[in-house]
Amino acid sequence: MPIAGSRLRHGVFPGRLPGFVAPFCFGVYSVFLDMPALATVALRDLLARRFPDAVPLPERREQGVGTGVALLDRILPGGGLPRGRPTLWEQPGAAATALLAAACQSVIAQGMRTAWIDGDHSLGHGWRDGPLMLRPRTPLLGLRFAEVLLACGGFALVVVSGVTTDRTTMFRLGRAVHEGGGAFAMLGEGSLPAALKLRSHYLLDRMAFAMSPFGEPAAINSVHVSIEASASGWRERAVLTLPFAGHVVRSALEAGLVDRRGVKG
Repeated sequence: MPIAGSRLRHGVFPGRLPGFVAPFCFGVYSVFLDMPALATVALRDLLARRFPDAVPLPERREQGVGTGVALLDRILPGGGLPRGRPTLWEQPGAAATALLAAACQSVIAQGMRTAWIDGDHSLGHGWRDGPLMLRPRTPLLGLRFAEVLLACGGFALVVVSGVTTDRTTMFRLGRAVHEGGGAFAMLGEGSLPAALKLRSHYLLDRMAFAMSPFGEPAAINSVHVSIEASASGWRERAVLTLPFAGHVVRSALEAGLVDRRGVKG
């Protein structure tokens, strides 16, 4: 008979945990809990030792893939983007592309490979060479590219942007990154499943402007971005100050033509 206040539990786990009257064994069993809180702690310890992938993301000890942005890495579990788990940067997200591009450059500087799948072909002017850039003709082809790159294990970080997907495909990509062991960041809708989710927005009241000779704002010098990182039962925030740089789009009809504006003769 169970002691007073205990509850019946069923499951499949090997070993023996404190707080249980009956020992664990393989197969279906019935045990009586006399100390639920202690048994829960012991179960988490067992999972951490025998099934590391089942440990919640904030409690994992594995080092993540650093982004190279100190304040951002400080709030991320493991000091960077998690390995073997999908990360979702909800869109629209302020500075998401710039920060992930910086993460790619940081990973490359450490001697590792990165890849970026540009599904909507929006990256071009101002893009720095380094990551393997893929521009698929269709969204479906982009998702297939992502699955191959994630599962191969040859890339420390794979970023996917401009590709619309659904929950089923996201789970499939999650299995691929788990198999490959790298980091995976997806820019997409907030309803998609992911182990780590990032949200960001500009703090419009904290923008720094360069003033004109007439004392009026003429150009943006820097912006403040609020970033929120969340996982199961965990949440952290940080505010980043980022420099702002404008780019003048060339007006030549052909990309291969030399821009001779201002040249005499």
